[in-house]
Amino acid sequence: MKLKTRLSLFTILMMTFVILGTSISTVYFLRLMLFDEIRNTQKNVLNNFRKVCEEALLTHDDVLLLNYINSLKKTVPGLVYAVFVDIDRQLVVGGRSDDAFSQIFPSFEQAKILNNAEDKVELNTYRTHENAEVLDVATRVVLDGQPYGVARVGILQAVIEASVQERTRQVQRIVLLVSGVAFTVGILIALFMAGQITQPIHLLAQGAKSIGDGNLDTQIDIQRDDEIGLLANEFNIMAVKLKELDQLKDDFVSSVSHELRSPLSAISGYVELLTTKPLEQIAVEKRTKAFNIIQESTSRLTQFINDILDVAKIKSGRVEIRKGPFNVKQAGEDLLALFAPLFDKKKIQSFSYIKDSIPIVQADEEKVKQVITNLISNAYKFTPEGGAISISANEDNAGNVVISVSDTGIGIPKDYLSQVFERFKQVPGAREKIGGPKGTGLGLAIAKGIVESHGGKIWVESEMGKGSTFRFTLPKASSTSGKETSAAKLFG
Repeated sequence: MKLKTRLSLFTILMMTFVILGTSISTVYFLRLMLFDEIRNTQKNVLNNFRKVCEEALLTHDDVLLLNYINSLKKTVPGLVYAVFVDIDRQLVVGGRSDDAFSQIFPSFEQAKILNNAEDKVELNTYRTHENAEVLDVATRVVLDGQPYGVARVGILQAVIEASVQERTRQVQRIVLLVSGVAFTVGILIALFMAGQITQPIHLLAQGAKSIGDGNLDTQIDIQRDDEIGLLANEFNIMAVKLKELDQLKDDFVSSVSHELRSPLSAISGYVELLTTKPLEQIAVEKRTKAFNIIQESTSRLTQFINDILDVAKIKSGRVEIRKGPFNVKQAGEDLLALFAPLFDKKKIQSFSYIKDSIPIVQADEEKVKQVITNLISNAYKFTPEGGAISISANEDNAGNVVISVSDTGIGIPKDYLSQVFERFKQVPGAREKIGGPKGTGLGLAIAKGIVESHGGKIWVESEMGKGSTFRFTLPKASSTSGKETSAAKLFG
């Protein structure tokens, strides 16, 4: 059964119970209210009759009482009697015999009513000789503080019930009409709401199927401010991320293919050269060149594999950080010295602006040097001949040591500043401007993982044609020492 059908049936069933329960409760309580209303009306009739009795006693005018009784017979449906019985249980007026009332109203009942408070009304039911049920209401008649008798009014119970039934049927018809309209409107609303809920879900299901079929450009157009709108927005974000991951996969395959093909082709070619004839028959210069290229290609493959392994460790949060005393000034100078032959080759000037006052920090010396080496290497690659590269360090207001590597290279476009630390991300056209082999796009991603594993952060500032400055922070002190394993995940 479809979700829309289930929601519609559930809503209709719930409305049925609510409407049915409301209708039955309304009719039930209405009947009780009508009976109370009729009894109150009888009490009002009785009180008016009592007052007429008292007035007739004061004026000794039986005609007044008889006329009032005749008017009651005309205006009160189902009236059986309206009588006044004196204190001796003698019928004063009312049209029935003394003996009849003596049987109907026994002495103990008469005495009880006479002893009640002045405004107390007694209600009783009894059956007449004709087996008709009568509702009797009675109260005493008092003059000058003395009880003179009892005023009684009797109305047929069948007439009362018939009146209640008639008014109840009228209300039932109204309730049925209103319930029918409410039920019809409720069904339409239920179908509409079910459609409002299931239609977006259907679109999401279609979008998921489209993505499953490989269409990663799929976007769901649902403009709503509720949970379904939030779900659709998250679905679209997921689709974008899946497309980015798919592009990342393609970049990875392309990078791996390039990084493996070039050195392997070089190794294969020169190994073939060296094995086609005895080594002594190959010129010394060719042999040396072949061995150098084989060595460089092997080192390149080894470095690429190490980068892949480092990225995998960072992604899984298994970067091992072995903290110890780390001399920032000494490390910076040593690494600039390591690159000195390359700088001389491109006539690049190098400078160290690290003061002696920079404190010793707790860090993994090998991994921090890997970060600095990567930054200097990138600066070297993208700085033309005659440029300059510098390394500096200072303390920030948060108590961290900030290490910076600056160059006067080609710079990075603003649109790519936030992407350079992602895996396999490279600035388009940069390598074509400076020449040389294409990189893997993993170095800065690894550097970011290492820095964040130390509890620091890394960023870049750049201006096209004027150079770039990469900065990263290291906490000056640490509460732990020795071997630490970072749980930070750069790509998780």
